[in-house]
Parts: sequence; structure tokens; C-alpha cells
Amino acid sequence: MQIYDALPDLSKFKPLPGSNQSLLFSSGKPILVIFWSVSCSSCDYFLQKLAAIPPIKYQKVITILIHTYLDGEQISLPEIKNKLNQLHVDAVYLDDVTGQLDDIFQFRYVPALYLFDKQEKLRFKQIGKPSTSLVEQRLRRLINTK
Repeated sequence: MQIYDALPDLSKFKPLPGSNQSLLFSSGKPILVIFWSVSCSSCDYFLQKLAAIPPIKYQKVITILIHTYLDGEQISLPEIKNKLNQLHVDAVYLDDVTGQLDDIFQFRYVPALYLFDKQEKLRFKQIGKPSTSLVEQRLRRLINTK
């Protein structure tokens, strides 16, 4: 996925328990898509830091958390749900069991972060260990643009 590519239709993918699917049909807000895995310690740390960023905490951005599976990983649904419950983020939760979203977004490492503007065009992406301060800065810029 390249800068200015459109956000793919995520409504056809499997939601996880506790997912706020209605957010998929909201508009007029930037969209933050994050790929993560239960077994990724960097993901855990990053997601906890991200949950505290004001635009996310106060729902000025639509957050979509997509659980992906690392090579040969066998993760149970309760493990994923437990991790999401610890975050306290109102978000769309998806489970990429088939790896289709991995293929669409074309990333190799987690956490992988994609930030789309209000018109659902990709404006920023970061793969690997993202910086929460940089993400917050980009979010604020997109929230304040018309």
C-alpha cells in the first residue's frame, strides 16, 4: 500500500468480540489502522502508549485494530480478547485469520500502522517500532485539516 492509496473495504472481514463495527460506517474523521499480534512485545507496548494519545482516547480518530498471526502462530480467541480488553480503546477489532489483509496492506513486520485522512486516502505509514509522538503529531495535523 502506497501513500494516497484508498482504504480498502474492511466491512467484509471477521470482527472480534467487543468490536465497535458502527465505526466502519462513520465518516469525517481520520482513520488509524494498526496491525498487531498477541505474541509481539513491541505491539503490546506500542498499543498501550497509543491508547493514551488524546485524539485516540477522546475518539477524534477512528481506530481499527487488526490482529494478525506471525509465522505458524496458534493464538486462541480468548487470548486476543484479553489483550484487547486491557487496552480500553473504542475501536473496530478485526481478526486476519486468512492473511488477506496482510496481502492488501503489504507489510512484513508488526506493529504496522497506517493513517488515512478524512477522505480515506493513506497519508502516513510506519512499519516496525513506531514512534507514538510522531503518530500523535500526524494525527493532530489530519484532525485539523478540512
